[in-house]
Amino acid sequence: MGGPAAEPYDFCLSFATEQRPYVEEVAELLRKAGRTVFYDAYETAKLLGEDLYTHLDEIYNRGSRFCVLFASEAYVRKVWTRHERRSVQDRAMREAGAYLLPVRFDDTPVPGLRGTTGYVDARVTSPAELVRILLEKLAGEPQAATVSASILAVKADPHTDLEDLVRKALSHCRVSVAPELISARGSSVTAVVPEAVLSVAEVVVDVTATIADLARKGSVPALRIAVHRGQVPAGQPGESVDLTEAAEAAASAAVADVFDRVPEAGCVIVATQRVFDTVIRPGRGGCNPAQFSWTTTADGRGLYVKVPGFPQYGRPARPAGAARPVTAAPRAYHFGGPVTAGQIGDVNFFGSDDDRH
Repeated sequence: MGGPAAEPYDFCLSFATEQRPYVEEVAELLRKAGRTVFYDAYETAKLLGEDLYTHLDEIYNRGSRFCVLFASEAYVRKVWTRHERRSVQDRAMREAGAYLLPVRFDDTPVPGLRGTTGYVDARVTSPAELVRILLEKLAGEPQAATVSASILAVKADPHTDLEDLVRKALSHCRVSVAPELISARGSSVTAVVPEAVLSVAEVVVDVTATIADLARKGSVPALRIAVHRGQVPAGQPGESVDLTEAAEAAASAAVADVFDRVPEAGCVIVATQRVFDTVIRPGRGGCNPAQFSWTTTADGRGLYVKVPGFPQYGRPARPAGAARPVTAAPRAYHFGGPVTAGQIGDVNFFGSDDDRH
């Protein structure tokens, strides 16, 4: 069962409602030019019932070839545009080329956006001219520059042949990945499993369980299996920030502390915040969030730990900042059609453009 196609949109548009008339014309012209574009008014049915925090992060972090960010005072001020911007900037950090394409409506500084970054000035550029520039940018960029993937980092005793263990586990799960996607890094092994080959949920549920089972049979001590979700450069999988994040999760002192607390445990499975938010917490593929406990690293990053055989270990898992409990105060979201959806108590205003995000 394969994962979703990488980058289904050519462009995603991030903007405040004050700029909607301009942005809507850009979206229409892009669509007429045969390009796929994420524009909220086109997505009413898809957004209905979705966890918007997670869904929008998927789009702005992994789901588009380019993000056009329409910068303005209103854009910087609003909560949901801030969420979109952070997702965009997280992706931009991993890209070798340009991903974030700024369009300015005023001179308001945008956090994280350098003043040296080239931009288009909407005050002197028509929507049609902007679309011409965007199409030219798209045509000049290589397609499929990155691949969406699960990144496994497996760590144990330095003398353990972890590479062979990981290869056997993938073979047992009928997963075939190119040899260059598995590499030894000191006392750990990193494996990249493209989502087109196997979904992240299947990696979390099936592959980690198989690795843990083979390690138990082989008496591998203190095994740590970390799963991260990210993008790796096509053809250069070893050059990725996401590989480093997976390896650091497996090597974290917070994870090592688990074995001090539960010395009988032979294995710990670790999920990064992104994996928990997008796969485990929604229960995809049979993932059970109740089996994971929440911890933090020294630099404050959230990790979610599962200790096979010890389901009650640690604090209950919680998605740090990603989801509101059912008892949270209702919030309003604004999109583009007459529909009400979301958490019980939320109101989603479609058609009102007074306070998008």
